[in-house]
Amino acid sequence: MKNLTLDDFTLFVEVAGAQSLSKVARSRQVAASQVSRHLARIEFECRLLLAHRTTHSLSLTDDGELFLEYAQRMVSEHADLRSSLSERSHTASGVVRVAISQLFAQYVLIPRLSALRALHPALQIDLRIDDRLVNMAEEGIDIAVRSGLPPADTVITRGLGCHGRALFAAPAYLKKYGTPKSADDLPAHALITNTAVATHNAWAFEVIGQSMVHRAQGCVRVNSSAAVVMAALAGAGIGQINDVVGQQLVAQGQLKTVLPRQLSSVKYPVYAALLAQRHRAPKIRATVDFLDVCFAAFKPARVN
Repeated sequence: MKNLTLDDFTLFVEVAGAQSLSKVARSRQVAASQVSRHLARIEFECRLLLAHRTTHSLSLTDDGELFLEYAQRMVSEHADLRSSLSERSHTASGVVRVAISQLFAQYVLIPRLSALRALHPALQIDLRIDDRLVNMAEEGIDIAVRSGLPPADTVITRGLGCHGRALFAAPAYLKKYGTPKSADDLPAHALITNTAVATHNAWAFEVIGQSMVHRAQGCVRVNSSAAVVMAALAGAGIGQINDVVGQQLVAQGQLKTVLPRQLSSVKYPVYAALLAQRHRAPKIRATVDFLDVCFAAFKPARVN
């Protein structure tokens, strides 16, 4: 095993987390065959079979599970060492891996990345765009931007703001099919629902002091919040969308609000989650500070 490098351990952690050679290959922007050869070389150095491979799946052997334990520890210790040493410098530099949902990436972060580059030229952002909840330690994620319930106790969170959910449709759709006057009108309309998050299809209303929930049955069903926005923009129907993003599109004339006075005003927190041992590193602090600026529209208005 004397020929194994830190990148070997890092790759094995990535493969175990993704359970797919092709996913790791896409993440590293290399051919899947290269990742397969890399894994085979690790096994050769260990003189052990570490993973069972089929065309469509990958699972670790018992030896692989043991190897993963130590590999995770080595990768984590190396990250801690780099963070500790970087704290002695005031320069934000190096790679920051940010896990973020497609909706937040598309409408909040990516349009502002050039400003981050101008502030910190030596900083490199590695975006992991996915709506699923990530295992930060196993997948080497420095910052995870999420909405809703706070993550596990193994991380530190920094609040970025909050948002509600509201109904929106394209002007062309409303012109053709009319605008609902109440929740009772919704079954007659084309509704867009989210199959990935069932709770997003329970549309809450408050009418004359009474709470009610309309369980939307979608004519169009998609599996991400960003796809709900795309379908609404395309005129496919009425969808429930993050209200901050939706209002930005209303201001641009691309969407219109539907039943704004009848919807529930429940708010959901938006936060940046950071691993406890890395949060003091200059590159992490600089990135979180920048995220705080990006999500300025998600902060409640101050009352004088």
